[in-house]
Amino acid sequence: MGATIDHLESHHRYGVIRGFTDAKGVRVPFEASGVIRMIDISDHMTEIYIDWEREGTPPGGATERLTFLMKATDGPRNNHMREYFEKGELVMPPREHKPKAAPPADPTPPEPQADPSLARFNGQHPQEDICLKERKVACSCDPAFHRTVWPPAQLGVNACLRCGTVTVTRQVGDDGRFTGDAWTAYWAVPTPQPIVDWLAHFPRVAINHAGASWRWPMAAVLVRYPILVYPSDTRVSDKAELDARDSRLAAEQASQSRAFSIGSNCKDIPAVPPDVPELLNAFIVARHALYIRPGGDLEILKSHAHLHSPSCELAADLLLRRPDAHGVMMEWLASPDENTFSAGIAMLRDARRVFSGPDDPRLAPQVLRIMNDLRLGPAKDVPGRVESCLRLEAFLVAIADLGANSPAMLEGLSALAAKIGGKDRYTVDAIRMVINELNGIDNRPPEYR
Repeated sequence: MGATIDHLESHHRYGVIRGFTDAKGVRVPFEASGVIRMIDISDHMTEIYIDWEREGTPPGGATERLTFLMKATDGPRNNHMREYFEKGELVMPPREHKPKAAPPADPTPPEPQADPSLARFNGQHPQEDICLKERKVACSCDPAFHRTVWPPAQLGVNACLRCGTVTVTRQVGDDGRFTGDAWTAYWAVPTPQPIVDWLAHFPRVAINHAGASWRWPMAAVLVRYPILVYPSDTRVSDKAELDARDSRLAAEQASQSRAFSIGSNCKDIPAVPPDVPELLNAFIVARHALYIRPGGDLEILKSHAHLHSPSCELAADLLLRRPDAHGVMMEWLASPDENTFSAGIAMLRDARRVFSGPDDPRLAPQVLRIMNDLRLGPAKDVPGRVESCLRLEAFLVAIADLGANSPAMLEGLSALAAKIGGKDRYTVDAIRMVINELNGIDNRPPEYR
């Protein structure tokens, strides 16, 4: 059965961000991971069944079944799965293994070639379910001109900087973890042309997936990769012009906040057309955020600033422009409500406009006080971790992103590491990595330097 529960769906990898025990006594610890192969609901709508290939289970072998009660009031359950599972990449069932072909005489990989068969679409979106193979845009231009359209959504939206074509796709593939046969392909998702034309008004981004700070394995929502933002009308004729444009934009955006780089390139986006698919809802959310003002409703701003929101950085920037920004941020960082806390972290990691600098006398004492007030008892179902480990991790990432390297902050973090001591070695290691980063010490292993 192809059921979906919250954000859970078949053939995707999921990481466990909060340990639990299911209704049948199956214990799943924090940081476990696996690929969901089937989601079902019992005939009487009383139980949820999830079959997954837990990390280490061979493909085609026995899957592990998780059972959850529909009427449960705690633990994983309907409308609460996001609190326990973090969604990862699509992993299709492994194909029959094929023997590897003999290597070519010339080991130099060929340059990407244009696909003339796609020229038949003439810039229009394919209204048929076709495989584009490794290409993300249905045009005959060199893939070197293809860029992601901001914001990221559940469906991929990409555009060509040479011809302007925009294509909506879904990704399929196998990471090769079990088969040794890694592959990725993109299928065009039939989408009405008026909706595609509306998507074309959003900016394009180049994402440097190798440029994030070297830290510890963390929730994907906390990782920020460097980006380069292009206006929606960017067009280049050849690779030399593209390289020159990239260099110019990189120089211009080096001193800009991410919110400014994105927001300044979101101009004249028309009203949302009817019948936009739910899987493209991120674009609707982002468009709404563009018309909010700093003095707008605080609850609306908070919902947009949540770390999972596509408009997170735009909303955090608006919140930081408010005259009461400092008080709001500190109140939210201390809130027991997870959504409120998430918005507070989004503010903190970009709070340079609130604090005069890393030596601002308000920064270290107030942030460290909240961190020291967090519960440090043993985490439920997560051996060797303290119960506030995820909040501590979010604080540490925000402090590192902010570059808060004052003596007071460094001393306070060292004292916190000593306080946690043997309760949570993982968090202590993360604190030390942040201290290293703030001191300008490279955390990468020698082989990556």
